[in-house]
Amino acid sequence: MLSTLTIISIFTEIFAAGILIAGAVTFLKNYFSWKKLKDLLFALVFLTLFIYVAATIASQMMFNLGRGLSELILVHKGIYVSIILCAVFVWAFLIEKFQLKKLRLSNVPIILLAGWFVARILGSSVNLIYREGIVEPLVFFSQYVPVKPFFSFIWMLLALASFVFAWRSTGGQRKLTLYLGGSTVILLSALLCSSLYVREAEAGYLVASWVLILISTLGFLLAELIPPQAPEAIRPLHFFRTRILFKLMLIFVLLIVILFETTTLATINISKNALSKSIIGNYLRLAHELAQKINALPVEPPLEQLQQLVVAAKMDDKGMAFLVDQQGKLIAHPDQKRALQKEDVSANQAAQRVILGQQGGAEFQDEIGSTMVGAYVPITKYGWGVVVQEPLASAYSEIRRLETNSLLFVVIGIILTALVGIFFARSIERPIKELTSGTEAVAKGDLRWYVAVDSSDEIGKLAKAFNQMTKDLRESQERLILSEKLASLGTMAAGMAHEIKNPLVSIRTFTQILTQKWEDKEFREKFASIIPNEIERINRIAESLLKFGKPMKPELGKVEVNGLLEEVLLLFESECKKYNIRVTKKLAELPEITGDAGQLQQVFVNIVKNGIESMHSKGGEMIVKTDIGEVIRLGKMRREGKKKGGEMVWGEEEEFDRPVPVIFIEISDTGEGIPEENLKSLFDPFFTTKMTGTGMGLPITLRIIEEHKGSVKVRSSAGKGTSFIITLPKKA
Repeated sequence: MLSTLTIISIFTEIFAAGILIAGAVTFLKNYFSWKKLKDLLFALVFLTLFIYVAATIASQMMFNLGRGLSELILVHKGIYVSIILCAVFVWAFLIEKFQLKKLRLSNVPIILLAGWFVARILGSSVNLIYREGIVEPLVFFSQYVPVKPFFSFIWMLLALASFVFAWRSTGGQRKLTLYLGGSTVILLSALLCSSLYVREAEAGYLVASWVLILISTLGFLLAELIPPQAPEAIRPLHFFRTRILFKLMLIFVLLIVILFETTTLATINISKNALSKSIIGNYLRLAHELAQKINALPVEPPLEQLQQLVVAAKMDDKGMAFLVDQQGKLIAHPDQKRALQKEDVSANQAAQRVILGQQGGAEFQDEIGSTMVGAYVPITKYGWGVVVQEPLASAYSEIRRLETNSLLFVVIGIILTALVGIFFARSIERPIKELTSGTEAVAKGDLRWYVAVDSSDEIGKLAKAFNQMTKDLRESQERLILSEKLASLGTMAAGMAHEIKNPLVSIRTFTQILTQKWEDKEFREKFASIIPNEIERINRIAESLLKFGKPMKPELGKVEVNGLLEEVLLLFESECKKYNIRVTKKLAELPEITGDAGQLQQVFVNIVKNGIESMHSKGGEMIVKTDIGEVIRLGKMRREGKKKGGEMVWGEEEEFDRPVPVIFIEISDTGEGIPEENLKSLFDPFFTTKMTGTGMGLPITLRIIEEHKGSVKVRSSAGKGTSFIITLPKKA
């Protein structure tokens, strides 16, 4: 029979197997998403460990059911092959994890060595030695194969490499690498406990080994699932609090496993006690019947008659009854030779008790130390004793079958319950995750997000309210954008009236004297050179205003950035003259980029307009520069600014594998500057220090830059002016 601790260890194995297969699937999905070889290798490590655990559970169940030795040998060969394959994948993972490119060729000898091990395992005959109460046997191959030393050595190398690289790392990377190394040490400790269990036959070692394997598996998951730059990397255990799915599954599965475990343990123990009492009761009844028959015989019955009674009392092929005298020597036994030789069985615990005149039934050790189940009754008439006994394994075969069948039903129940739990947990998590993503998108300024939740419960109602809210906010934002554009147009129109008036005066003057001086050749040449230029100037101003006034519908196409900047500066030319602002242009030769010309023009208008307004009081200089270059970090939306040195950066988070060609636009002014406390809120919606501003100009600017997968840096200090550096990729 299985002890309570052994049954608890089997439940722990089941739990560990579930986490291992879940980890294998997770890392396999990561591999297909990110194409990182280390994820595939770690998935294979988890898969081979799962096979090892599943085969171990199968071996324990088969042993308890009394299956044939050939079947058990086949399972144990599978266990050892899975251990070897796991070691190979661990070695390959170690190389990819720590980028040990010079050691990649070492995979070849490791694979060849592992292949040799597998061939020897499959070609060897195996001897399994089971001992009473021990579900894991001593395994001996006819050909020596150092499987466990090889497995342990590879894992020790992983632990050593993890601690070395952790010492060289910092922050979250160090913590996660330490988790990897620590989990490896815990796994090696589990192997030690497993060896102690087989050696010492203490079920506590078995429980400890599987609990340690479970802990190490969780450690591996945390070490490889958490990105090093994530906040959870500093405190990895908090990762389980980042998703409601983890919480629901942990609570749900743990409760179910504990419920199943306690119910099964109670049921098995009650059933075992009842069956054990019934079996021992039957033995005691049989012993009493035999004793009564012998007492009914005449004085000094012949040995042949006693032998016949003992043989007739035989229960089955493995159970038997026998008679002993006052010295503990056999009088009658199913094996007549032993009885004729009057073999001494006084070392048999049941014989010792019956000699002392005791009667009863229990488990006891026979004369050779094997555990038996049976009963003993004294025969007072002759001073003899009857002993009925059967080996523990065969006596409790039905109980073992009951245990195993109960555990199998529990395993199936846990699997089905876990699958149902995952389904319902995901059905709760998915809409919550959708709502969370929606709120994050809105926080970043994306009001086009739609939460696709079709449930009719409270979450569904919340989703509908959220979608209606974003729709209303989107309409409000469009009205604010329009008002911002109208405000900009009004500012520009006031200054441009004078700008348009100058060429109109020239045109009117020339047309008034046209009839008088038409015959003058010099006049006609002057007329022909000046008037078209003045008309073209008016036309460019009008077209720029019309383009700026169009609705903000993104229309991607080829954009010539220098040309856009020229048009914007033309729009503000009169404004600059009015406030004594000098404009300096340092425009490099730029390639065309992909973008929306109208939206990018609005970006430049908003920044130039703010720069001019900052220099209203005392004039100054505005410098517009362009350049080309490459960056490796760009483009992911980031609503909060990140301080780098003396500047704030927005929209610079995603890191590329290789440099990306970009263009730079820098617009600087010598105005009042921005106080440091206002700098981080510069692109927040509705944040403004102007009496008449809407606070939407710069947020709209940031949104356009982010939609073009660019970034913006702001460098400013009070009284020293402001610089905006915009980075745009060639292809948005």
